[in-house]
Amino acid sequence: MLKKSTLSAFMAMILAVSMLAACNGDKNSAGQTKQEKTEQKASSANDEIKKGASQMQAINKQLLDALEAKDTAKIKALGKSINDKWLSFENAVRDRFPLLYTKVEKYEQPIFAESTMAHPDLTGMRENARNLQQALDELKTAKATAQKASELLDKAVKNYKDYVLEQADHLVEATAKFTAAVKAGDIEKAKQLYPDARVYYERIEPIAESFGDLDPKIDARIDDVDDPAKWTGFHRLEKALWKDHSLKGQAKYADQLLSDVKDLKAKIQTLKLKPEAMVAGAMELLNEAAISKVTGEEERYSHIDLVDLSANVEGSQAVYQAVIPALNEHNKALLQELDTRFRKMEEKMLTYKSNGRYIDYTKLSKDQVRELSQALSELSKSMSQTAEILG
Repeated sequence: MLKKSTLSAFMAMILAVSMLAACNGDKNSAGQTKQEKTEQKASSANDEIKKGASQMQAINKQLLDALEAKDTAKIKALGKSINDKWLSFENAVRDRFPLLYTKVEKYEQPIFAESTMAHPDLTGMRENARNLQQALDELKTAKATAQKASELLDKAVKNYKDYVLEQADHLVEATAKFTAAVKAGDIEKAKQLYPDARVYYERIEPIAESFGDLDPKIDARIDDVDDPAKWTGFHRLEKALWKDHSLKGQAKYADQLLSDVKDLKAKIQTLKLKPEAMVAGAMELLNEAAISKVTGEEERYSHIDLVDLSANVEGSQAVYQAVIPALNEHNKALLQELDTRFRKMEEKMLTYKSNGRYIDYTKLSKDQVRELSQALSELSKSMSQTAEILG
């Protein structure tokens, strides 16, 4: 029989061991519960994304059928439905799969924009709808990885360079068509083709500005040059078309412009991009748009300034999408703010379109110009906060 003192010590030891075990059990249980909650939340988000992607694909399939049937009313309704569905789960995609988010946006946004037009571009919508279907396939099977934000950012920067190269390709193609019309003396055709080429240049203007004298050769206005006899580029030909109403003697300027944009494309292929420089370029472009371009001085003869402003916003948005991984990690509030500002800007720009083309800039009231300037300034200010994060 144990002595009372020995028994008391033994019982105390058992109690201590039991309490320790209980504590460890609670710790493990709590740890497992926390882990289970995290896994459950991730699983729920993945399920939401897969479900949303499947539903979006079903609507997109209906859109493809409507495009084939050229049913404009149905196309318009389905374009809105696709956008509504995307808005319902895009935040979850942006948080977990930022690169796929930008891929879906690349095709979804133009589809929605065209669906709001009186006469949508059916060919362009069909191509975007097919690409969207493939992007949604990727999204349905995507698996979250433990990649660092820096690794995602590197991939995003590469994707942005691919975007810039794609725009440069289109720029050369559109400029070749435009300059061919100029050399043929076809004023009306050249006027129609001029805005198409301008879009591709204005989307990547900050990149062009990084190559010294290439931007002035391509995009200078008459008051940007000391000697008007040495003035070249788009605006020289713009003046000939809309002010002089004559293409006499313009062939050499057409040849020079095409040569310069080809040179730009070649230089872009060897360019090494950094996120900080990309954001700085986008911010400066939006500032320029808000301060000087809204005055109408950029396209003073053709008055297609809304084309330029829209392209500037689109190019800046491509930069924003490239830095989403960094924003996801450091400032989700800013991420949401930029997403909202770009979306509202896009909606505002759509109100200035008629029959698929932007209206003459001179038709805007002073209040409308002021609103545009303010919206662009606010967008630039938000982008500047992105630069602070990357810095």
